[in-house]
Amino acid sequence: MRRLLAAGLLVVAACAGPQDRVDGVVVAVDGGLAGVVSFEIVTGAGDRLGFVPEAALESFADGAPLSHLNEHLRTGVRVRVTYEDRAGILVAVAVSDAP
Repeated sequence: MRRLLAAGLLVVAACAGPQDRVDGVVVAVDGGLAGVVSFEIVTGAGDRLGFVPEAALESFADGAPLSHLNEHLRTGVRVRVTYEDRAGILVAVAVSDAP
């Protein structure tokens, strides 16, 4: 049983790519109160990055619903996105207000 559990953990670790983090201003949100399908930010360097939220990502780190991205879109307040590049798709695994 222990070997099976250890093997399973190795498989999960191998599937998860390294995580990166970026701050930026939200410039587009696809979705609404029911959920966010995708969103885009522009970084301080001017790069425009599009993200798809991981299925389990339903809220900001502080508990605000992910639809709170729409408020950031209106106000221009920066967000911090922790993400993984999964075969060229940027998958957001955490979102928070940028410091």
